[in-house]
Amino acid sequence: MAEPEHCTVCGRELRTPESRARGIGPVCEAKTRPAPVTLPGLSGRGGQPVQDGPDLLDVDAEDGDR
Repeated sequence: MAEPEHCTVCGRELRTPESRARGIGPVCEAKTRPAPVTLPGLSGRGGQPVQDGPDLLDVDAEDGDR
């Protein structure tokens, strides 16, 4: 199957091989790309937690309770 020569969203000519492979130009791709997902507890600063919380994996050494 041949790669499209025009954007499948707006119909403009696709100029780069990457755009043709995706079938969408960079402007339309940026407009239709979903917002980045932010995971709770991650600050984006080297993977350090934003706030402290209980560590669910800690085991009480005396009785083995979690």
